[in-house]
Amino acid sequence: MTWQTWVLALALVCIIEGLIPFAAPDKWLESVQEIGRIGKPEVIRKIGLGLLLIGVGVIWLVTA
Repeated sequence: MTWQTWVLALALVCIIEGLIPFAAPDKWLESVQEIGRIGKPEVIRKIGLGLLLIGVGVIWLVTA
């Protein structure tokens, strides 16, 4: 993969991550506050790890 591919991938992540706060900022803020209020660091870390593994798995499947 070239560096341009990585930059494009990062740009796509930024676009996807920005869709919800742009389209529904009030709901997004409520959700983030609720997660911060009731979320435990261990659970949030496990969710993050799961998302990382899914992302790596998808990349592996697409590029293999």
